[in-house]
Order: sequence, then structure tokens, then C-alpha cells
Amino acid sequence: MKKILLLTALFSTLAFFLAGTSLAQETGREMLIQDSGNETIVNVDTYRIPGYLKVAEAVKFTPPRQSWTLEAVHILSLVPYEENDTLPDDQIISMEIRDENLNLLYRFTDSHLPYFTNQGDPIVGVIEVPSLPISGDFYVCFYDRGAVAVGVDFDEVEGNSYYYNMQTGELFLAEIAINETEEFVPVNWIIRALGH
Repeated sequence: MKKILLLTALFSTLAFFLAGTSLAQETGREMLIQDSGNETIVNVDTYRIPGYLKVAEAVKFTPPRQSWTLEAVHILSLVPYEENDTLPDDQIISMEIRDENLNLLYRFTDSHLPYFTNQGDPIVGVIEVPSLPISGDFYVCFYDRGAVAVGVDFDEVEGNSYYYNMQTGELFLAEIAINETEEFVPVNWIIRALGH
């Protein structure tokens, strides 16, 4: 029953995600997507290097034209919880926008609760940014710090999803281990950029 509820919630979230994409097109805004659209939220052990609090899920985007402005980031996620919890513990998340050379353009830090509130149900967290002109490739780096599980996509993985290590400034291709196995599978993070 729990799996059915999770799947129902996931399909509802996907419908919302797709409706958001359609609404973006109607308002002249564009949703940049680096995944196949086959979103999944799984309970996974993710690959972490030492200092995991300084490692982000990162996605590389290419704007549709030279003068493009980033307005918001959409992140499909799940807030882990125990069944007897009434509210999740308040945790700090962070997000960075970095240019093609990984130079910092914008940093955001806040509690996860205003953006990711559905315990046990997938949710699209929307983090708005001040209008940020983008002139080339850029990265969205999201530091979940264990507060949320970012949605993944196993289909059509093309190497645009990474782990970004803030301490070393290095990118590593995104891989996760499923069901506590030792085998790592490449994934796309379900992180999308909205702008005009």
C-alpha cells in the first residue's frame, strides 16, 4: 500500500512538473531540462567523498541563446522521515549557480522546510533567484546536506549530472548505488532551470 501511495504521489508530482513546464512556455519562460523526463525517487545510498557536506548534486545547463536570464530552479525531491515523526528536523540547504568555469555567480542558503515540506511524498521544490543574466554554460549545484533526497533519472544519461566538491572545485559524474549494492549506476539529477 505504501508503494502505491508513493507511486500515486510521484505521478501527481510529475503532472505538476509537466504543468509547470507548460505554464513556463505560455508565459514566455523556458524550462531547461537535462533529464529524459522519466523521474524516479528511490531510497538510495549515494556515493559521497570525504567532506560530504561540501558536495553538491550539480547539473550543467546550456542556455538556448546568449542573453538568457535565470529566474528559478526546480528540484524534484523527497523528504525522508520516520513514520512517527510529525515534522522533519529543520536542516540547512544551499544552492549555488556557477558559470562554465565553476566561478560562483550566486549562492542561496536557507532552511529546507519552506521549499520541501511534503514528508514521505515527492515534491518539486522551487527556489527563486534574483534575475541572473547567463551568457554561457552554467551549473546549478544543490547541497541537500541529508535534508532531502533529490530525484533521479536512469534513462538517457548523457553526462550532464555531477557531484561538485566545493573544497577542491572538482566535478565527478553522478552515480548512485541501489539497494546497498556495490554497483554504481550513472544518473541524471532531476534539477531544472527556469528563465527567459
